[in-house]
Amino acid sequence: MKNTKELLLFMMQRYEIGKKPLSRLLGWGDTTVLRYLDGVEPNREFAGRIEQLAENPWMYAEVLERNKEKLTDTAYRKTKKAVYREIFCDRSTEAMQYVVELAEGDIAPYRVMTVLYYAQVCSMVLRGLPLFEEEADFSPGQHLVYPRLYQQMMRYGLKPVKPETGSLSLEEQECLKQVYLVLNGYSPNALKGLYARAKRRIRRHLKAEADRLSAEVLKGQYEAGFKKSGVERPEDLKKYISDALKRSEN
Repeated sequence: MKNTKELLLFMMQRYEIGKKPLSRLLGWGDTTVLRYLDGVEPNREFAGRIEQLAENPWMYAEVLERNKEKLTDTAYRKTKKAVYREIFCDRSTEAMQYVVELAEGDIAPYRVMTVLYYAQVCSMVLRGLPLFEEEADFSPGQHLVYPRLYQQMMRYGLKPVKPETGSLSLEEQECLKQVYLVLNGYSPNALKGLYARAKRRIRRHLKAEADRLSAEVLKGQYEAGFKKSGVERPEDLKKYISDALKRSEN
């Protein structure tokens, strides 16, 4: 466990913000952070807040947007760039955050995972390109397709944070949006059942090789099914899902 001084130094370095701007951002006097760095111990409430913000870039970004008028334009732009670099550290996280933004934060982590999975499938089958680098985890006993991203959401919460300049193209964003809209029409149990059946089918086909699946492997597992169901655009995914659910009932 880091002490207050260590947490403040870590926060200042991580988010590229000085002592006085950080004090102002948190609604404290200009010298508050300096006094804590000199050894004055904050009360329990302040200490807890410092620890949360140091460890949680999503929470820091929220505070930054809420209190940005307390900073100079230069200080605001510099720390915003730094915190967004922490949040959007890879395309997998950016895609995850885009789905959360589409739902305005009102979405369950499992549904986010399902949207990402089928958007990746759609992108590979229809475009021949992956949306992100994360591999699907099909190992036995693993019920989460992207456990790292799931744990990230559970740790930091679902906060709709949008980068100023992201790496997802408009076409990729549209793919995520259309898959999100399609899957919104299904209950959590229906989605869990759909993914569980897909996992069993793919594991039977690939046998011992089906622990972690690259986007290219997923493409091979869905091409025939998409063609049979007439899936030509991401929004056509509902045709494939409808056919898959019918097959499961027979």
